[in-house]
Amino acid sequence: MNMVMVICGDPGGPCPMCGAAAAFHVAEAIEAGRVVWTTTSRCTHCNYVSQDRASPALFDRVAAITRRTLLARVGLTRLRADPGENRDRRRRTLTVFRRQGATIAEVADAYAALTGPGLTGTPAEMTVLAEHLTAEGVQVTLEHSSDDHAEIA
Repeated sequence: MNMVMVICGDPGGPCPMCGAAAAFHVAEAIEAGRVVWTTTSRCTHCNYVSQDRASPALFDRVAAITRRTLLARVGLTRLRADPGENRDRRRRTLTVFRRQGATIAEVADAYAALTGPGLTGTPAEMTVLAEHLTAEGVQVTLEHSSDDHAEIA
């Protein structure tokens, strides 16, 4: 499944070449089961262009400006799993989190959030995680979230 969402923002950052205001654009996509973020800075004054493409694991730390720009445009998506329905799949759930780059402490926190208030992240992040969990037999639900607590990344 490929999903592309182009999210644009202008945080007002200066151009590294001339110091004029540079436009900042972020694109988020799902490619081959992984989240891909492309960030582009473009200066209309001197035509400087910088582009970076990353495919971070779910629990990787990423540039705060990229994350803020994405979340400001698309909001958060919440992923939940009923602990009763998924009791027999707990170990599989924990394994998925480890494969996504979570530390042991993050695994415990993520499981508690998933089976409690829900994990939140960008729509692509939560879609990819939902696909991995579903492939392991874990029953999950995705919903748009209006708040930002329990954000995983």
